[in-house]
Amino acid sequence: MNGRSGKFASAFIYSEELANFEYSSTHPFKPIRAKLTLDLCSRYNLIERPWIRVVKPQPLSFEILAEFHDEAYLKTLQAVDPAATANELFSDVTHNPRGGSLAIDPKMLEYELGTEDNPIFSRVYDYAALTSGATFMGAKMVAAGEVQVAFNPVGGFHHAGRNHAEGFCYVNDVAVTITQLLKEGLRVAFVDIDAHHGNGVQDAFYRDKRALVISLHETGRDIYPWSGFENEIGEGQGRGYNVNVPLPQKTDDEAFLRAFEEIVPPLLDAYAPDMVIAELGADTHIADPLTYLSMTNHGYCQAVKKLAEHAPRILALGGGGYDIYKTARSWTLAWAILNNLEPRDEYVGIIGGMMFGPEIEAGDLYDKTVYTTGVVKERINREIDRIIEYIKQNVFPIHKI
Repeated sequence: MNGRSGKFASAFIYSEELANFEYSSTHPFKPIRAKLTLDLCSRYNLIERPWIRVVKPQPLSFEILAEFHDEAYLKTLQAVDPAATANELFSDVTHNPRGGSLAIDPKMLEYELGTEDNPIFSRVYDYAALTSGATFMGAKMVAAGEVQVAFNPVGGFHHAGRNHAEGFCYVNDVAVTITQLLKEGLRVAFVDIDAHHGNGVQDAFYRDKRALVISLHETGRDIYPWSGFENEIGEGQGRGYNVNVPLPQKTDDEAFLRAFEEIVPPLLDAYAPDMVIAELGADTHIADPLTYLSMTNHGYCQAVKKLAEHAPRILALGGGGYDIYKTARSWTLAWAILNNLEPRDEYVGIIGGMMFGPEIEAGDLYDKTVYTTGVVKERINREIDRIIEYIKQNVFPIHKI
Protein backbone atom coordinates (compact mmCIF):
# COMPACT_ATOMS: atom_id res chain seq x y z
CA MET A 1 0.00 0.00 0.00
CA ASN A 2 1.38 3.36 -1.01
CA GLY A 3 -0.96 5.54 1.01
CA ARG A 4 -3.64 8.05 0.17
CA SER A 5 -3.43 10.77 -2.43
CA GLY A 6 -5.57 13.51 -3.93
CA LYS A 7 -7.90 15.26 -1.49
CA PHE A 8 -7.78 12.56 1.18
CA ALA A 9 -6.90 13.76 4.69
CA SER A 10 -6.86 12.12 8.11
CA ALA A 11 -6.46 13.23 11.71
CA PHE A 12 -4.96 11.43 14.70
CA ILE A 13 -6.59 13.08 17.74
CA TYR A 14 -4.06 13.15 20.57
CA SER A 15 -2.57 15.11 23.45
CA GLU A 16 -0.02 14.22 26.09
CA GLU A 17 -2.43 15.50 28.72
CA LEU A 18 -5.09 13.01 27.68
CA ALA A 19 -2.70 10.07 27.47
CA ASN A 20 -1.21 10.81 30.89
CA PHE A 21 -4.42 10.54 32.92
CA GLU A 22 -4.49 7.49 35.17
CA TYR A 23 -7.42 5.91 36.99
CA SER A 24 -4.99 4.21 39.39
CA SER A 25 -1.81 2.18 39.21
CA THR A 26 -3.82 -1.06 39.37
CA HIS A 27 -6.83 -0.13 37.21
CA PRO A 28 -6.94 -2.05 33.90
CA PHE A 29 -7.94 0.96 31.78
CA LYS A 30 -4.77 2.76 30.70
CA PRO A 31 -5.03 5.95 28.60
CA ILE A 32 -1.26 5.67 28.07
CA ARG A 33 -2.13 3.19 25.29
CA ALA A 34 -2.66 6.25 23.09
CA LYS A 35 0.97 7.34 23.49
CA LEU A 36 2.22 3.81 22.85
CA THR A 37 0.14 3.74 19.68
CA LEU A 38 1.34 7.11 18.41
CA ASP A 39 4.96 6.13 19.14
CA LEU A 40 4.48 2.89 17.26
CA CYS A 41 2.81 4.66 14.34
CA SER A 42 5.78 7.03 14.17
CA ARG A 43 8.20 4.14 14.29
CA TYR A 44 6.44 2.43 11.38
CA ASN A 45 6.27 5.61 9.25
CA LEU A 46 2.51 6.02 9.61
CA ILE A 47 2.40 9.66 10.78
CA GLU A 48 4.83 11.75 8.74
CA ARG A 49 2.68 11.87 5.63
CA PRO A 50 1.37 14.98 3.87
CA TRP A 51 -2.30 14.12 4.40
CA ILE A 52 -1.99 13.18 8.10
CA ARG A 53 -2.29 15.61 11.00
CA VAL A 54 -1.92 15.03 14.72
CA VAL A 55 -4.60 17.25 16.26
CA LYS A 56 -4.79 18.35 19.89
CA PRO A 57 -8.32 18.07 21.33
CA GLN A 58 -10.15 20.61 23.43
CA PRO A 59 -12.53 19.83 26.34
CA LEU A 60 -16.21 19.66 25.46
CA SER A 61 -18.41 22.26 27.14
CA PHE A 62 -20.78 21.42 29.96
CA GLU A 63 -23.68 22.63 27.78
CA ILE A 64 -22.98 20.14 24.98
CA LEU A 65 -22.38 17.29 27.43
CA ALA A 66 -25.72 18.16 29.09
CA GLU A 67 -27.60 17.75 25.83
CA PHE A 68 -27.20 14.03 26.41
CA HIS A 69 -26.20 13.64 30.06
CA ASP A 70 -28.25 14.54 33.12
CA GLU A 71 -27.08 17.90 34.50
CA ALA A 72 -27.22 16.75 38.12
CA TYR A 73 -24.92 13.85 37.28
CA LEU A 74 -22.44 16.10 35.48
CA LYS A 75 -22.43 18.55 38.40
CA THR A 76 -21.73 15.69 40.80
CA LEU A 77 -18.85 14.57 38.59
CA GLN A 78 -17.51 18.12 38.69
CA ALA A 79 -17.97 18.38 42.45
CA VAL A 80 -15.90 15.30 43.30
CA ASP A 81 -12.80 16.74 41.66
CA PRO A 82 -11.58 18.98 44.51
CA ALA A 83 -11.53 16.00 46.92
CA ALA A 84 -9.92 13.65 44.45
CA THR A 85 -6.33 13.93 45.61
CA ALA A 86 -7.08 13.19 49.26
CA ASN A 87 -9.88 10.70 48.66
CA GLU A 88 -8.52 8.97 45.60
CA LEU A 89 -9.70 5.54 44.59
CA PHE A 90 -12.14 4.70 47.32
CA SER A 91 -15.06 2.34 47.01
CA ASP A 92 -17.75 1.57 49.58
CA VAL A 93 -16.13 2.56 52.91
CA THR A 94 -12.39 3.12 52.69
CA HIS A 95 -9.81 3.70 55.41
CA ASN A 96 -8.70 7.32 55.66
CA PRO A 97 -4.92 7.54 56.21
CA ARG A 98 -5.47 10.72 58.21
CA GLY A 99 -7.68 8.88 60.69
CA GLY A 100 -11.28 7.65 60.69
CA SER A 101 -13.15 6.66 57.59
CA LEU A 102 -14.21 8.60 54.55
CA ALA A 103 -17.79 9.80 54.44
CA ILE A 104 -19.26 8.86 51.07
CA ASP A 105 -22.00 10.95 49.53
CA PRO A 106 -24.87 8.56 48.71
CA LYS A 107 -25.29 10.46 45.45
CA MET A 108 -21.89 9.19 44.35
CA LEU A 109 -22.95 5.60 44.73
CA GLU A 110 -26.25 6.38 43.03
CA TYR A 111 -24.21 7.64 40.08
CA GLU A 112 -21.81 4.66 40.35
CA LEU A 113 -18.90 6.96 41.16
CA GLY A 114 -16.19 5.92 43.59
CA THR A 115 -16.56 2.24 42.75
CA GLU A 116 -13.77 -0.14 41.82
CA ASP A 117 -14.65 0.22 38.12
CA ASN A 118 -15.19 3.98 38.23
CA PRO A 119 -12.79 5.41 40.84
CA ILE A 120 -12.48 9.07 41.65
CA PHE A 121 -9.12 10.44 40.58
CA SER A 122 -7.66 13.90 40.22
CA ARG A 123 -9.41 15.96 37.50
CA VAL A 124 -11.80 13.17 36.59
CA TYR A 125 -14.33 15.63 35.15
CA ASP A 126 -11.62 17.32 33.07
CA TYR A 127 -10.65 13.89 31.77
CA ALA A 128 -14.25 13.08 30.80
CA ALA A 129 -14.70 16.46 29.09
CA LEU A 130 -11.43 16.09 27.19
CA THR A 131 -12.13 12.55 25.97
CA SER A 132 -15.54 13.70 24.74
CA GLY A 133 -14.00 16.77 23.17
CA ALA A 134 -11.57 14.57 21.24
CA THR A 135 -14.38 12.42 19.85
CA PHE A 136 -16.56 15.43 19.07
CA MET A 137 -13.67 17.18 17.32
CA GLY A 138 -13.00 14.15 15.15
CA ALA A 139 -16.67 13.87 14.23
CA LYS A 140 -16.91 17.55 13.31
CA MET A 141 -13.83 17.30 11.11
CA VAL A 142 -15.24 14.29 9.30
CA ALA A 143 -18.73 15.77 8.98
CA ALA A 144 -17.32 18.99 7.51
CA GLY A 145 -15.26 17.09 4.94
CA GLU A 146 -12.05 18.43 6.44
CA VAL A 147 -10.83 14.84 6.80
CA GLN A 148 -12.19 11.50 5.66
CA VAL A 149 -10.72 9.57 8.60
CA ALA A 150 -10.22 10.60 12.22
CA PHE A 151 -9.00 8.43 15.09
CA ASN A 152 -9.36 9.15 18.81
CA PRO A 153 -7.63 6.29 20.68
CA VAL A 154 -8.86 7.61 24.06
CA GLY A 155 -12.50 7.43 23.02
CA GLY A 156 -15.35 4.97 22.82
CA PHE A 157 -16.78 5.14 26.36
CA HIS A 158 -19.84 3.18 25.29
CA HIS A 159 -21.06 2.02 28.73
CA ALA A 160 -21.83 5.33 30.45
CA GLY A 161 -25.53 6.14 30.84
CA ARG A 162 -27.30 9.47 30.78
CA ASN A 163 -27.17 9.73 34.58
CA HIS A 164 -24.41 7.40 35.73
CA ALA A 165 -20.88 6.16 35.17
CA GLU A 166 -20.38 2.53 34.26
CA GLY A 167 -17.69 0.12 33.09
CA PHE A 168 -14.69 2.54 33.26
CA CYS A 169 -16.80 5.17 31.44
CA TYR A 170 -17.74 8.50 33.06
CA VAL A 171 -19.20 10.29 30.04
CA ASN A 172 -20.52 8.57 26.92
CA ASP A 173 -18.57 10.42 24.23
CA VAL A 174 -20.23 8.30 21.53
CA ALA A 175 -23.79 9.16 22.54
CA VAL A 176 -22.89 12.82 23.14
CA THR A 177 -21.39 13.08 19.66
CA ILE A 178 -24.17 11.19 17.87
CA THR A 179 -26.72 13.44 19.58
CA GLN A 180 -25.02 16.48 18.05
CA LEU A 181 -24.70 14.89 14.60
CA LEU A 182 -28.40 14.01 14.58
CA LYS A 183 -29.22 17.64 15.37
CA GLU A 184 -27.41 18.53 12.16
CA GLY A 185 -29.58 16.08 10.20
CA LEU A 186 -26.86 13.50 9.56
CA ARG A 187 -27.49 9.78 9.33
CA VAL A 188 -25.03 8.00 11.59
CA ALA A 189 -24.04 4.36 11.91
CA PHE A 190 -22.15 3.15 14.96
CA VAL A 191 -20.25 -0.13 14.49
CA ASP A 192 -18.73 -1.53 17.67
CA ILE A 193 -16.28 -4.46 17.58
CA ASP A 194 -15.16 -4.08 21.19
CA ALA A 195 -15.46 -7.34 23.13
CA HIS A 196 -17.95 -5.74 25.55
CA HIS A 197 -21.45 -4.81 24.48
CA GLY A 198 -21.97 -1.06 24.08
CA ASN A 199 -25.01 -0.93 26.35
CA GLY A 200 -24.87 2.82 26.93
CA VAL A 201 -25.07 3.61 23.22
CA GLN A 202 -27.78 1.00 22.71
CA ASP A 203 -29.90 2.50 25.48
CA ALA A 204 -29.43 6.02 24.10
CA PHE A 205 -30.82 5.25 20.63
CA TYR A 206 -32.95 2.14 21.15
CA ARG A 207 -36.10 3.89 19.90
CA ASP A 208 -34.47 6.08 17.26
CA LYS A 209 -34.03 5.05 13.62
CA ARG A 210 -31.81 8.04 12.86
CA ALA A 211 -28.85 6.08 14.22
CA LEU A 212 -28.00 2.52 13.22
CA VAL A 213 -26.21 0.79 16.11
CA ILE A 214 -24.38 -2.49 15.41
CA SER A 215 -22.36 -4.32 18.05
CA LEU A 216 -20.33 -7.53 17.75
CA HIS A 217 -19.18 -8.61 21.20
CA GLU A 218 -18.69 -11.52 23.54
CA THR A 219 -22.03 -12.85 24.70
CA GLY A 220 -23.60 -11.24 27.74
CA ARG A 221 -24.13 -14.72 29.16
CA ASP A 222 -20.46 -14.72 30.06
CA ILE A 223 -19.19 -11.19 30.64
CA TYR A 224 -20.15 -7.64 31.59
CA PRO A 225 -22.43 -5.84 30.85
CA TRP A 226 -24.57 -8.99 30.63
CA SER A 227 -26.58 -7.62 27.69
CA GLY A 228 -26.53 -7.32 23.90
CA PHE A 229 -28.45 -10.42 22.83
CA GLU A 230 -29.62 -10.87 19.27
CA ASN A 231 -33.28 -10.24 20.13
CA GLU A 232 -32.46 -6.71 21.36
CA ILE A 233 -33.27 -5.08 18.00
CA GLY A 234 -34.79 -1.77 19.06
CA GLU A 235 -38.32 -0.65 19.82
CA GLY A 236 -40.89 1.63 18.23
CA GLN A 237 -39.38 3.78 15.48
CA GLY A 238 -36.02 2.21 16.32
CA ARG A 239 -37.05 -1.38 15.69
CA GLY A 240 -34.48 -2.97 13.40
CA TYR A 241 -31.95 -0.19 13.96
CA ASN A 242 -30.20 -1.83 16.90
CA VAL A 243 -28.29 -4.98 15.96
CA ASN A 244 -26.36 -7.28 18.28
CA VAL A 245 -24.11 -10.20 17.40
CA PRO A 246 -23.23 -11.95 20.69
CA LEU A 247 -20.22 -14.21 20.19
CA PRO A 248 -19.46 -17.40 22.15
CA GLN A 249 -16.28 -17.83 24.14
CA LYS A 250 -13.29 -18.97 22.04
CA THR A 251 -14.60 -17.28 18.89
CA ASP A 252 -11.58 -17.04 16.58
CA ASP A 253 -10.76 -14.83 13.59
CA GLU A 254 -12.51 -17.07 11.10
CA ALA A 255 -15.79 -17.25 13.02
CA PHE A 256 -15.77 -13.54 13.88
CA LEU A 257 -15.17 -12.50 10.28
CA ARG A 258 -17.94 -14.74 9.00
CA ALA A 259 -20.39 -13.08 11.38
CA PHE A 260 -19.05 -9.61 10.56
CA GLU A 261 -19.22 -10.06 6.79
CA GLU A 262 -22.72 -11.56 6.85
CA ILE A 263 -24.17 -8.74 8.94
CA VAL A 264 -22.24 -5.46 8.81
CA PRO A 265 -21.63 -4.69 5.10
CA PRO A 266 -25.24 -5.40 3.98
CA LEU A 267 -26.65 -3.22 6.75
CA LEU A 268 -24.24 -0.34 6.09
CA ASP A 269 -24.92 -0.47 2.36
CA ALA A 270 -28.68 -0.46 2.90
CA TYR A 271 -28.63 2.28 5.54
CA ALA A 272 -26.16 4.47 3.61
CA PRO A 273 -25.01 6.61 6.56
CA ASP A 274 -23.38 9.99 6.13
CA MET A 275 -20.75 8.91 8.62
CA VAL A 276 -19.67 5.75 10.42
CA ILE A 277 -18.38 5.90 13.97
CA ALA A 278 -16.40 2.73 14.68
CA GLU A 279 -15.38 1.50 18.11
CA LEU A 280 -12.22 -0.51 17.42
CA GLY A 281 -11.72 -2.09 20.83
CA ALA A 282 -8.85 -4.57 20.81
CA ASP A 283 -10.03 -6.59 23.81
CA THR A 284 -11.21 -9.34 21.43
CA HIS A 285 -7.57 -10.48 21.45
CA ILE A 286 -6.88 -13.96 22.76
CA ALA A 287 -4.39 -12.52 25.27
CA ASP A 288 -6.75 -9.92 26.74
CA PRO A 289 -7.06 -10.42 30.52
CA LEU A 290 -10.73 -9.36 30.76
CA THR A 291 -12.34 -11.36 27.93
CA TYR A 292 -12.59 -14.90 26.60
CA LEU A 293 -12.47 -14.61 22.82
CA SER A 294 -9.66 -16.13 20.74
CA MET A 295 -8.98 -13.56 18.07
CA THR A 296 -5.66 -12.23 16.81
CA ASN A 297 -4.95 -8.99 15.06
CA HIS A 298 -5.24 -10.77 11.69
CA GLY A 299 -9.02 -11.08 12.08
CA TYR A 300 -9.15 -7.63 13.65
CA CYS A 301 -7.41 -6.11 10.63
CA GLN A 302 -9.69 -7.87 8.16
CA ALA A 303 -12.71 -6.44 9.97
CA VAL A 304 -11.23 -2.93 9.84
CA LYS A 305 -10.54 -3.36 6.10
CA LYS A 306 -14.11 -4.45 5.42
CA LEU A 307 -15.41 -1.56 7.49
CA ALA A 308 -13.26 0.94 5.58
CA GLU A 309 -14.55 -0.40 2.27
CA HIS A 310 -18.14 0.33 3.28
CA ALA A 311 -17.51 3.59 5.17
CA PRO A 312 -15.99 6.35 3.04
CA ARG A 313 -16.10 8.74 6.03
CA ILE A 314 -15.18 7.23 9.36
CA LEU A 315 -14.44 8.29 12.92
CA ALA A 316 -12.53 5.52 14.71
CA LEU A 317 -12.44 5.25 18.51
CA GLY A 318 -10.17 3.15 20.69
CA GLY A 319 -12.51 1.54 23.22
CA GLY A 320 -11.23 -1.42 25.22
CA GLY A 321 -7.99 -3.36 25.16
CA TYR A 322 -6.34 -4.37 28.42
CA ASP A 323 -3.13 -5.93 27.18
CA ILE A 324 -1.75 -2.50 26.41
CA TYR A 325 1.02 -3.61 24.06
CA LYS A 326 -1.15 -5.87 21.95
CA THR A 327 -3.74 -3.10 21.88
CA ALA A 328 -1.15 -0.60 20.62
CA ARG A 329 -0.18 -3.04 17.88
CA SER A 330 -3.80 -3.53 16.82
CA TRP A 331 -4.52 0.21 16.76
CA THR A 332 -1.34 0.87 14.80
CA LEU A 333 -2.41 -1.65 12.18
CA ALA A 334 -5.91 -0.17 12.10
CA TRP A 335 -4.48 3.32 11.53
CA ALA A 336 -2.33 1.95 8.69
CA ILE A 337 -5.37 0.34 7.06
CA LEU A 338 -7.49 3.48 7.33
CA ASN A 339 -4.71 5.42 5.61
CA ASN A 340 -3.99 2.70 3.01
CA LEU A 341 -0.43 2.33 4.25
CA GLU A 342 1.85 -0.62 4.83
CA PRO A 343 3.76 -0.36 8.13
CA ARG A 344 7.51 -0.15 7.61
CA ASP A 345 9.94 -0.18 10.53
CA GLU A 346 12.22 2.84 10.10
CA TYR A 347 14.69 1.43 12.65
CA VAL A 348 15.41 -1.96 11.07
CA GLY A 349 19.15 -2.55 11.08
CA ILE A 350 19.84 0.45 13.31
CA ILE A 351 19.31 -0.80 16.86
CA GLY A 352 20.71 -4.30 16.62
CA GLY A 353 17.50 -6.28 16.84
CA MET A 354 16.12 -4.57 19.94
CA MET A 355 12.35 -4.43 19.90
CA PHE A 356 9.89 -1.83 21.14
CA GLY A 357 7.56 -3.00 23.93
CA PRO A 358 4.47 -3.68 21.77
CA GLU A 359 6.50 -5.88 19.40
CA ILE A 360 8.59 -7.73 21.91
CA GLU A 361 6.68 -11.03 21.83
CA ALA A 362 6.05 -11.41 18.12
CA GLY A 363 9.01 -9.52 16.67
CA ASP A 364 6.70 -7.44 14.48
CA LEU A 365 3.22 -5.94 14.53
CA TYR A 366 1.39 -9.07 13.40
CA ASP A 367 0.33 -11.95 15.63
CA LYS A 368 0.79 -15.61 15.02
CA THR A 369 -2.40 -17.19 13.69
CA VAL A 370 -4.59 -19.00 16.22
CA TYR A 371 -7.49 -21.33 15.38
CA THR A 372 -10.19 -22.84 17.54
CA THR A 373 -10.82 -26.42 16.45
CA GLY A 374 -12.81 -29.59 17.15
CA VAL A 375 -16.11 -29.70 19.00
CA VAL A 376 -15.60 -26.22 20.42
CA LYS A 377 -15.37 -24.74 16.92
CA GLU A 378 -18.41 -26.74 15.81
CA ARG A 379 -20.39 -25.37 18.73
CA ILE A 380 -19.28 -21.82 17.96
CA ASN A 381 -20.25 -22.17 14.31
CA ARG A 382 -23.71 -23.49 15.18
CA GLU A 383 -24.31 -20.58 17.54
CA ILE A 384 -23.11 -18.00 15.03
CA ASP A 385 -25.25 -19.59 12.31
CA ARG A 386 -28.26 -19.27 14.60
CA ILE A 387 -27.58 -15.61 15.35
CA ILE A 388 -26.99 -14.71 11.70
CA GLU A 389 -30.23 -16.40 10.71
CA TYR A 390 -32.15 -14.56 13.44
CA ILE A 391 -30.85 -11.18 12.26
CA LYS A 392 -31.53 -11.96 8.61
CA GLN A 393 -35.09 -12.95 9.42
CA ASN A 394 -35.93 -10.17 11.89
CA VAL A 395 -33.76 -7.18 10.94
CA PHE A 396 -32.83 -7.44 7.25
CA PRO A 397 -36.43 -7.18 6.00
CA ILE A 398 -36.83 -3.84 7.81
CA HIS A 399 -33.95 -2.52 5.69
CA LYS A 400 -35.24 -4.24 2.54
CA ILE A 401 -32.20 -6.51 2.37
